[in-house]
Amino acid sequence: MRTFENHHKVYLYIEPLVDSEPDERKRKHISNLLRFLENYLNITTNQYIRVKENYESLFKPDNTKRELYYKMNIMFGDIHFMLISMEKAYALSIRMFEILGRIDAADTIRKSEDYKIVKFFRNNLEHMNDKLTVEDHKYRESWYSNDYHTHWFARQWGGMRGNTIKLGPYSFNIDESSFAFLWDSYDQIFKIITDEYVIPNKINVDLAFKGHMTPQW
Repeated sequence: MRTFENHHKVYLYIEPLVDSEPDERKRKHISNLLRFLENYLNITTNQYIRVKENYESLFKPDNTKRELYYKMNIMFGDIHFMLISMEKAYALSIRMFEILGRIDAADTIRKSEDYKIVKFFRNNLEHMNDKLTVEDHKYRESWYSNDYHTHWFARQWGGMRGNTIKLGPYSFNIDESSFAFLWDSYDQIFKIITDEYVIPNKINVDLAFKGHMTPQW
């Protein structure tokens, strides 16, 4: 799994040397978005590793029923937070493309099946407390439940086979390939930032900080 650690290497080249520069606000915005995008991508990586480790631990022959339930509960929480972090990373990527003037790239993410699936799972998990009963007509989908009281956690564990989670009309594979589109979006964003901010500002920034600190690019 990938980790993302470019912001601390390039932020000096993105942010203006003086606040009076005409694009000062935009450049600081880009720097902040890049930092938080990398944070959420790294959280996603961390959660993925935790999910894989927890899943493997379910098959230990010495698991008691109580231990197995506890491990499944922890794994479910890690999956939930992984999907939340992924959606945050997608949303930040969309915003970054917009600020960088790549509206078509932002729309491509919005309309992508990858984003729709993650958003669907995240939204359903976020509102799972509403689905513990079917008193709200909004949650009477046939794929969810026909009963008035449903053990929602248990249904979702039952909907996982191997590394695939199924919920309603969508499936999500807990596999590195499921992050490819998100990683590719990050790579596009970082290339734009490199070409439009890092490279053009490198000489001036290096001279300004010479003898004080060395930028790490």
